[in-house]
Amino acid sequence: MGYFKIAAVPLALILAAMGSVTASAGQYVVKPGDTMWGIAHSRGVSLSTLLGENRLTNPNFIRAGQTITVPDPPAPPPTIKAVPRGPHGAAARAIITAAALRHGLNPNFALALSYWESGWSQDAVSNTGAIGLMQIEPSTGQYAGPELLHRRVNLNNANDNAELGVALLRKYLDAFNGDPKLALAAYYQGETATEKHGIYPSSQRYVDGIWALRNRFQAGHYPA
Repeated sequence: MGYFKIAAVPLALILAAMGSVTASAGQYVVKPGDTMWGIAHSRGVSLSTLLGENRLTNPNFIRAGQTITVPDPPAPPPTIKAVPRGPHGAAARAIITAAALRHGLNPNFALALSYWESGWSQDAVSNTGAIGLMQIEPSTGQYAGPELLHRRVNLNNANDNAELGVALLRKYLDAFNGDPKLALAAYYQGETATEKHGIYPSSQRYVDGIWALRNRFQAGHYPA
């Protein structure tokens, strides 16, 4: 966020197989096709932190050969074993399925994205602050709720989280003429970047992994 056997391998192993990126503060030379979002994501820092560190206000205003400063990623929180508080598992699956049907989306497509992103857990929070079942950044929720649902949303509410994530996926599917892989790329790397560059090589595993999950779910093979 390599394919796996759903019933036997937990989500943690998916993420481990993908490799976790660690980075220290330093200089990064922008390569052709880079975006500030992609650099921030690969280095484990938020886009706003990276922009602030380099005193940039427009994330699109970078050029190949430019040197930017990449701050240290935030330290991971201590591991705490806790009973899940938000919907997860079968309850989460029902919420996502209902949202997908309301937006005319194949439920298995939305379920696959959510399973890859959060393991169907509303309690999931990424190291960049993405929240819940559909792993939505607060900044995205701020503009996309009013734009797509015509209201403000609470990303900590599982129903709002699923509704907005599905609405975003529907929006990207429509924007890319029904191409599901481009829609997934837009969800991961941003719509503008996908329009300009297609699927980044660094996004290919994400796109292919979710599509493989979708096909598994479509065949009726869900996690135990």
